[in-house]
Amino acid sequence: MFTAIIDSLLIFSVLTPIVGLLTPKEKTSTICGSLSLVGFVISIGFLLRIIPEIHESPIKIPVDAGLVRTSLMIDLPGSFISLLALGLGAFAVIYSTKFMERDSGTHLYYSLIMAMTVGMVGVSYSEDLFTLFVFWELMCITSYVLVGFRKDEKESVEAAIKYMLMSGVGSATILFGMSLIYGLTGTLNLPRIALSLEAASGGLWLYISLGMLITGFGIKAAIVPLHVWVPDAYTASPSPISAIIAGASTELAVFVICKLLFFIFPAIKIGWMEFFSAFAVLNMILGNIVGLLQNDVKRMLAYSSVAHIGYIFIGIAAGTKLGLTATLLHIFNHGIMKALAFLCMGAIIYRIGRRNLEDIAGVGRRMPITSTAFIISVLALIGMPPLNGFISKLLIFMSCLDSGMLWLGILLIIFSAISTGYYVRILKALIAAPKDEKLNDVKEAPISILIPICCLAFLVILLGIWPDPILKFAEESSSWLMEVGKYV
Repeated sequence: MFTAIIDSLLIFSVLTPIVGLLTPKEKTSTICGSLSLVGFVISIGFLLRIIPEIHESPIKIPVDAGLVRTSLMIDLPGSFISLLALGLGAFAVIYSTKFMERDSGTHLYYSLIMAMTVGMVGVSYSEDLFTLFVFWELMCITSYVLVGFRKDEKESVEAAIKYMLMSGVGSATILFGMSLIYGLTGTLNLPRIALSLEAASGGLWLYISLGMLITGFGIKAAIVPLHVWVPDAYTASPSPISAIIAGASTELAVFVICKLLFFIFPAIKIGWMEFFSAFAVLNMILGNIVGLLQNDVKRMLAYSSVAHIGYIFIGIAAGTKLGLTATLLHIFNHGIMKALAFLCMGAIIYRIGRRNLEDIAGVGRRMPITSTAFIISVLALIGMPPLNGFISKLLIFMSCLDSGMLWLGILLIIFSAISTGYYVRILKALIAAPKDEKLNDVKEAPISILIPICCLAFLVILLGIWPDPILKFAEESSSWLMEVGKYV
């Protein structure tokens, strides 16, 4: 029906709950998680096999869904984001086999994770706005349910409702923006829209349509002041879901904005460069200042994500190929760093059931592997060399110099230094001497939780020491997004 990358996940998303209903309750999480992992491995295998084939030109896959005929475009930029989404999804299901074993309905939980990943991959590869919107809604609806999966907890239900209401408004705004684009160009096909607007000099309706699309996708991308769902959703959802949403779903929204700006609307670049410069500063200010005031570690990490979206916006504001490359690289690197941080925090919650700084003080001495990985993620988020966060932040700073926006690069350094304040509080809590006697009995996290944590920690270090492969991938992807001719 679709590409094999998507079809394999769809098949297993249907198969998993059926198998789960036939499985003894105490083994449901392990068996369904293992089955989901098979689906992710197959999908990743198809993706890795197809990447060498699409270096010269994208592969167009027609999709016939009855009355609606559309297509997917398998290209390098979409594969770049799909690789991140599939990788984090696979790590999340490995992690969840133990983390979610105490919960009921886990067969549906794994099915929802795969369906959400299908949505993310579909958005990455959509050739037209209609297909993009359908997959976008699939991703959003499944993520609402996953955020509120623990329906007996008031905090989860409240966060899911807030998230759903905000995203619902965003979806309606996206539809209005798409309708205006269709009215202006007579098509929803992305390459055709790009060609139609190639010589455009602006105009009120063009700016209105762009504004609506950025607003709609910006809610999911956590643009200040549209970020208000982020602290609640990241905090209340199960930690594997926090990792996927923070590491892949929010990053996907930023990718879609990049695709709209650099691929469809390059003719009005001056206008959106100034716009994103302002919002980069707003995100950095609010994310870092409010992050300093938090005691809940997951909430602190949520505001850290808001700040990092600001860093990513700097690359967009630069408006150059180097800026877009830096943006894509930090999207990928931040996805790995933030997913690692949430998974480490989830391991601590799994053992002690608490997440405030004063409650976790000293846990690092009882959970050395988890805490070491947590420290690695925190140092990477600060931008310490030789970790991957340093490379992408350095490239963002260089893009500021390249575009003559030194002031924005200086703000990047200043706010990165400010963020050290709340990251150090996490480090201090991890290495402190235990004050609570209850922590004396705490053990290291189970092996199925440690495997994804250690793999992500390894990637954070590897991509800092040897960034060449992912940097080249990001550079080639940015070239594609800035050249409509490759798709025509």
